[in-house]
Amino acid sequence: MNLLESFRTALEGIGTNKLRATLTMSGIIIGIMSVIAVFTLGNGSQQAYTDQLEKLGATNFNVTIWWGQGSKITDLTVEDAYALPQQSPYIEAAVPFLDLFGTIRGPKKGKDAYIQGTNEDLLKVQPNLKIVAGRYFTAKEVREGKPVIVLTEKLAAGLFGREDPIGKRLTYQTASVIVIGVVREAKLMIDAGRSEGAYVPITFLHNMDGLKYVQTITVKAKSKETMEAAKRQTEKYLNRRHDRENYYQIDSIENALGEMDSFSGTLTTIFSVSAGIALFVGGIGVMNIMLVSVTERTREIGIRKALGARYGDIMLQFLIESMIVCLIGGTIGVLLGIGTAMFASQYVDVPPLLSWESIVIAFGFSSAIGIFFGLYPAHKAARLNPIDALRYE
Repeated sequence: MNLLESFRTALEGIGTNKLRATLTMSGIIIGIMSVIAVFTLGNGSQQAYTDQLEKLGATNFNVTIWWGQGSKITDLTVEDAYALPQQSPYIEAAVPFLDLFGTIRGPKKGKDAYIQGTNEDLLKVQPNLKIVAGRYFTAKEVREGKPVIVLTEKLAAGLFGREDPIGKRLTYQTASVIVIGVVREAKLMIDAGRSEGAYVPITFLHNMDGLKYVQTITVKAKSKETMEAAKRQTEKYLNRRHDRENYYQIDSIENALGEMDSFSGTLTTIFSVSAGIALFVGGIGVMNIMLVSVTERTREIGIRKALGARYGDIMLQFLIESMIVCLIGGTIGVLLGIGTAMFASQYVDVPPLLSWESIVIAFGFSSAIGIFFGLYPAHKAARLNPIDALRYE
């Protein structure tokens, strides 16, 4: 019996028992569907996190201090931020941050919001920010501690509604500030900004409360390749200037995303193991059905052997039948998996990203299951004695 004839015979066998074949495929369908859905959503989440890294600044890292006994407010200063680009050829900009929470009062109402004191280089380290009205504050305004403020779109809308806020006065604590700009923050999966907040010169906050400290300095390296060198030189400079050792904590956004990717990978592994169990159970179902098929077709096998069919012919016939069942189940599983991923992506805010690798893996698993779990039934059929098979009722 040639290969084409084996395929035709296998399809006839499957077509004769459509319901049984469908039930046999169910385990394979569920397993493959799970594999495709998990890989598609997993790839999408990894791509989304990579995109967030680029939006937040792939070459950024944050410098903070280990607050505790012996810590001083002078351990991290505005002067440090301005000195770092001068100390290292690998650093493009360094931006100090001081976060406060308070009430900003407009002409009609007030809003509770985060006030972030920073300098003129903010937009260099937070590319997710875009000026949509007015302007950002200048280096001179930062040096002089000018009472100017840049609002996020959400806060501007909350304070002024549809009215143009540029040039209007607001009150923060006891200080009067002038709105000079409005920024829009790109929607990110990793929220690094303030959806409802404002930015002011850090020196303005220092002059207002008298505490000249800095919580964080965000440093932008000139390239990904110089990130590590920039980190080392930053730590070396700060240790030397403030007479410290192993005191400054340096974290990059990339490290945080690496932890998220690790968590995502763990979930993918868990779901993949569950899908593997479903495939294994489906494979056992294939074996059971193929054994039933061998029993039902014992006389047919005896006739084929009596007409000259060899051991390999019978083996091939049943192996192909087993593989076809699994491949059809795999195809349905792939289609359902893609549909499931697209449906789920609407609720988990992760773009579905299908890869050919996952499809190849899925069909590889289907074929392997068909061969592995079809070997024993095929072997049992091929070893039947033609005389005993012909006598079988």
